[in-house]
Amino acid sequence: MAFTEPPDPGQARTLAELIAQLRLLKAWAGGPSYKQIAEGVNRLWTAAGRPPAERTARTTVADCFNTGRARPNTDLLLAVVEVLYPDPGYVARWQDMLRVVRSRAEAASFVQAQLGLPEAIPHFTGRRTDLARLRAALGDAVGGQVSAIAGMAGVGKTGLAVHVGHELLHAGRFDNALFVNLRGFHPDPGQPPVDPAAVLDSFLRLLGVPGHAVPADLPGKTRVYRERSAGRRLLVVLDNAHSEDQVRPLLPDERGGPVLVTSRIALPGTAQVWLDVLSPDEALAYLRRTVGAERVDREPGVARRITAELGRLPLALTLAALRMTAPAHRSWLLADHLERLEQRRAHLRLDNAVDASISLSYDQLGEPERRALRLLSLHPGADLDAYGIAALAGTGLDEATRTADRLVAASLVRRREGDRFELHDLVRAFGMARAEDEDVSAGRRAALTGLLDYYTFAAATAMDHYAPRVRGHRPPVPDPGLPIPVLTDRERAAAWLDAERANLVGAGIHGVSSGHAGLLSRILFRYLQTGGYIGEALVLHTSATESADPVARGHALVSLAATHSQVGRYEVATRFAEQALDCFRGAEDRWGECRALGTLGAIASWNADFARSAEFQREALTLAREVRDRSGERTALTNLGYVYGRLGWYAEALEFHTKALVIDQQTGDLCDTGRTLLNIGDTHLRSGRHAEACGYFRRATAIAEQAGDRDLHLEALLCLADASLELGDTAHARTAHECALAIAADLGSLHAAARAHTGLARALTATGDPEGAREHWRAARDHHRELGLPEPAEVTAGVGCSVAAGG
Repeated sequence: MAFTEPPDPGQARTLAELIAQLRLLKAWAGGPSYKQIAEGVNRLWTAAGRPPAERTARTTVADCFNTGRARPNTDLLLAVVEVLYPDPGYVARWQDMLRVVRSRAEAASFVQAQLGLPEAIPHFTGRRTDLARLRAALGDAVGGQVSAIAGMAGVGKTGLAVHVGHELLHAGRFDNALFVNLRGFHPDPGQPPVDPAAVLDSFLRLLGVPGHAVPADLPGKTRVYRERSAGRRLLVVLDNAHSEDQVRPLLPDERGGPVLVTSRIALPGTAQVWLDVLSPDEALAYLRRTVGAERVDREPGVARRITAELGRLPLALTLAALRMTAPAHRSWLLADHLERLEQRRAHLRLDNAVDASISLSYDQLGEPERRALRLLSLHPGADLDAYGIAALAGTGLDEATRTADRLVAASLVRRREGDRFELHDLVRAFGMARAEDEDVSAGRRAALTGLLDYYTFAAATAMDHYAPRVRGHRPPVPDPGLPIPVLTDRERAAAWLDAERANLVGAGIHGVSSGHAGLLSRILFRYLQTGGYIGEALVLHTSATESADPVARGHALVSLAATHSQVGRYEVATRFAEQALDCFRGAEDRWGECRALGTLGAIASWNADFARSAEFQREALTLAREVRDRSGERTALTNLGYVYGRLGWYAEALEFHTKALVIDQQTGDLCDTGRTLLNIGDTHLRSGRHAEACGYFRRATAIAEQAGDRDLHLEALLCLADASLELGDTAHARTAHECALAIAADLGSLHAAARAHTGLARALTATGDPEGAREHWRAARDHHRELGLPEPAEVTAGVGCSVAAGG
């Protein structure tokens, strides 16, 4: 096969297709070996001044040609392209397409599932046979059995699924439902079908699994999901599915509840209901219920012609009925509406009933509402609130709220739980086409920039209350002068961040060139880290690594390193942190350099390389003092105290922790003071000074209660209980562990609950109560299994002894 021109990367729509084009490029270039390509890449990088440590290997290059990678090594892949065809314009085309396909893949990780069903559609009409089949299938279904509603767009699949779901909930067949839009057929190529792993992440959190306990891999998520849904009377509704592969990981096993799927395609292995348009009589009955029986009965023939013009599609009929009942048109005859509908269809670019209905409703709106609908169709997320609408439209909150209400009243926008708004896919497609026709590109860009400014400033405001201690480490964000929600305490800030998480990450993806990605990566780092949102963190920080600003790129790389460390990928984390260090040193950013060194030290300690960790932390401490960064100095001192304690150098560890305590007391941060007291107590405990340890743990407990820091209170109680047990004070140990267990249950911390159960089992064993200990050994074992962690030998032995003792 001969190639006259290199393959066009623009033909690729997915990462797998782009890798296929890379393979074609290799063939076009004469089929060089992976070793030859690696040598070419290393020559390029050496000429560019990159250090020898970054040289690539044959196996790493070969990995670029594999289609199983979730995220490509962009830097290496572009270097491979340049080796195979060293044309700057061609390489730039590959860079553009890499950004596009990666953005599509990343967008697949954004989803907001909900516990409970959306509101039932009013004036639901007909579908008696379909309802009966679904009632029978779902009411008698065994665990994990799947029923499906298939049919064309706008035919009412979601409405039917929600209607029958509410019926079954009200009848007591189920206690609750999980609902998610899988975005199988979205009009925007930038909004691909949702990744099943992202859906499971959302499902697990809704089912009470804390973020740190959600497995990182798809098989692990599926396993925990099936365990958590076992025995629950739970209906799972998977709306707008794309394929069987998307649905399969989301199915409970035989211990769970049934599943109802909607899709535009037939899904094999399901109890299928193929939904057609309404029958002529059903469509007429719908008009009688919505427009008025008296009005329709005066012109029944015209009414039937209207339903025929609208294809008897529920969505089209709903929009038309709203127009016919609007105050300005109540005096019109049905014949007048029919004439207007026929005229409209004659001039449509897309000749179909839905477009005709949307167009008629759209034309009756005022220009502010029409503009808002066009801009909403460009929103990069799934839904938004009135503040987001105000930012897009550049209006005040009251006006945005009125606009949203009018769009909901016109059935062009759907109101979700919590006063959030979303568009039907067909309405979004209509709005996108109208925006292309009616708004200049500069206006569309300005609206999206306003939205990104809003998300960035509101996120910074929320984080000031969510994590005030590290406020100084976040970049300043100018106030865009747009309304933002009331975010005056941690609870409100956390609720807003949770509701907007997908939109914030999406804003980062869309805001690489504008600098918003770098800002959002730094602003949201602590929230994503403490919440255990690993997937979202990787997406956002990876996008920010493409920032033109080397300092923003360095911070994104540090954040990537910390995120990979959370899931034990220490080798990858070290590589990112080293790249970050190079960025900061090249930009002469001393504070960033300090952060990168501290992260390298933390990674080394997590990997149990305490000597290497101490080297990094000492360097970070020196640098923090040079730049007069008291917060960075405190962090380095704390980390050095931890490392020296693990090395058995207790006197030196206490010296570092004591210096950190001085800074805490100077800054007046109670929570930091409490944590440093815990570190001092831990060092005493490790060195065998249990009484001294108890004293520091009691001080930390008192400070936690004063500050209202429940995480600190929980850790202090656990430490105090362990020290008390070492001193033989089993009664106090039991009391402290029981208090800790209650807080752990409130916070949803399985790690802490496992520690508390283990401590209670030890205390009860020490007092000669093996029966009481058995319950706690088993609970500790179950928590470790839920977390997917190895079962400690002590727990295994405790369960075994208890079982033996119990006969």
